[in-house]
Amino acid sequence: MPAVLEAARPQHADPGSFIRSVQQNWRQPQVLKTQLDSWVTKSPPAIESLMATLSGGFQGAALGGVMGQMTSMDPNQANKMAAGAANPDIQKQMMALQQGGPWVQARNFAVFSGVSAGLNTLMKRVRKVDDVRNTMVAGFGSGVCFSLVSGMAGPNALQGAFTSGVLMALAQAAFYQIGATWTKRTKATESPEYMRVRHLLESLGLATHLKGFQGQQLTDSTIYLWNNSALKSVRSLRAGPRLVLLNHVDRYRHLLKPNMPPPPYSHPLPPPSGPGPSTQGRK
Repeated sequence: MPAVLEAARPQHADPGSFIRSVQQNWRQPQVLKTQLDSWVTKSPPAIESLMATLSGGFQGAALGGVMGQMTSMDPNQANKMAAGAANPDIQKQMMALQQGGPWVQARNFAVFSGVSAGLNTLMKRVRKVDDVRNTMVAGFGSGVCFSLVSGMAGPNALQGAFTSGVLMALAQAAFYQIGATWTKRTKATESPEYMRVRHLLESLGLATHLKGFQGQQLTDSTIYLWNNSALKSVRSLRAGPRLVLLNHVDRYRHLLKPNMPPPPYSHPLPPPSGPGPSTQGRK
């Protein structure tokens, strides 16, 4: 089932705010990455697609460089792999795919990855939905460009590029469906005993510690019993995050009993100004 993306998103971002953020947080790469991602998602579709193309191109270039280096170490490996193909056309395509040094392979895979990432991002922004159609369009475009750049198209460039695009689109669609099926199975096998725990940890930015809570069997029914001693049993949870979590639990302890609705984790309430909930019954 396709995932519907946000319909209402800011169409313009302020470059000045991002530049100021870079100047303030240039020593914190993780903060800069978060700020960059936020700025890109608020930019027009063309800007976001361009950034995705550049990012995918750099990753593809790195992968292609490694593959080209491995091929150059054993020049006869390409001929051996191509000889195993029965179809002469496939032999030519495999030879074209593996020929060239690290720089040639880096260029080929940079085009493939960049075009795929850019088209996929653009389709998501324009259609506002994430489904297999976006993946097929991205696969077709990347297959065509890769075929033309690498020389896989053969003597009839247009026909060969179209064939490569169709095959790549079908392959990308198959991988997408396999991934979607695996994701559904993973969600179906998630234990319902930790739904509230997962929600609580995600709201506080501590989702990476979920396995530690599962290992100690700190389930949803035990949240209202959590104290400093119990949270210390989660070894991955440092003192600072443990205090933040414990403070949050203390504020909502009267709502965290089993079979009670979850508290508003995504929008925590401000600290109570009065003496506490125990005095409400006296009014």
